Amino acid sequence: MNKRVVFPKGFQSKFIKNIKEKTGLSWKELANKLSVNEGSLSKAYRFELCNIPYDLFTKMIGLIKENEENLIKTSNLKVIEEKVIIGRRVFGEQKKMFGPINIKFKNKNLLLDISKVRFSKYDLSKEIKLPLKLTPDLAEEIGMQFGDGFLSSRRYDYRLKGNPNNEKEYYLDYIKPLFKKLYNCDLKIKDFKTSFGFELYSQAVWEFKTKALGIKPGVKYNLFIPNKLKVNNMGILSAFIRGLFDTDGSISFKSKYGYEKYYPTIEISLTSKKVIKDVAEILSMMGFKPWVGFNKKYGRISLYGIGAFKRYKELIGWSSQKNLNKVNDWKERYPKLIK
Repeated sequence: MNKRVVFPKGFQSKFIKNIKEKTGLSWKELANKLSVNEGSLSKAYRFELCNIPYDLFTKMIGLIKENEENLIKTSNLKVIEEKVIIGRRVFGEQKKMFGPINIKFKNKNLLLDISKVRFSKYDLSKEIKLPLKLTPDLAEEIGMQFGDGFLSSRRYDYRLKGNPNNEKEYYLDYIKPLFKKLYNCDLKIKDFKTSFGFELYSQAVWEFKTKALGIKPGVKYNLFIPNKLKVNNMGILSAFIRGLFDTDGSISFKSKYGYEKYYPTIEISLTSKKVIKDVAEILSMMGFKPWVGFNKKYGRISLYGIGAFKRYKELIGWSSQKNLNKVNDWKERYPKLIK
């Protein structure tokens, strides 16, 4: 572990400026005198992006002939042991620039036409209801379908199934209430052989998805985002992306710059290359700079770095407890970086 000196807010900057003024040295000269990188001294430490290492602090006060014990007491400083040290490269990486939000879709109509949707006797007995307009809740559910869902082309069958090892809480506490709210469905969520989720047999829900929303049933490599979902509405688009990435995407934190599990990566791979292209277009409209790649079977989107992670957190977010647990664990490891 390394010792660091913690100043009250604003005092670290004044302390470093005071040393520079008293010594009369340039930033380069002062950095050489202290055997520290000039950028770290004049930027990271000066602007309080990270605490000053204790060894460097003792060199600084030696230059101006200050008494360490007296300075710590009068300035209310703290000397702490830090397991994780955040350096200037880390803070510099998160400052990468992103584009402005510029949704180019022209359509603003959120109303849905359900006049051609037929209700079976079963639907009527269960009092199935259908949304009359596109909402963020509905957009998120559509995203879930494009991720882990399957809409049969032969019968009125809709399935949504996830990982039984880490998604049960998501299905029971979030997805089940969402379907009750949207369709008045009381889902029977259960364990299958290798998955966890539900199978819903409803003519009304099936026809709502295919006729009112324009979603193509059948194999997913032919799937595409319907025009009904391509609206000039950030709330709708963000919710769709959230549902898609929560079910079929991933978030991970890789070791980089010498920091364990620091570097965020948000990714998704799909068999439908058309969906990948459409999603990449939406993310670009939101100001992201997605990496997009294709092979014979899949298309992939990747969002790299803490800047993209923070933007995703602000504009899209997560509903899956599995992903929220990962994010919260990262926040506990690097609390300074989330501010």
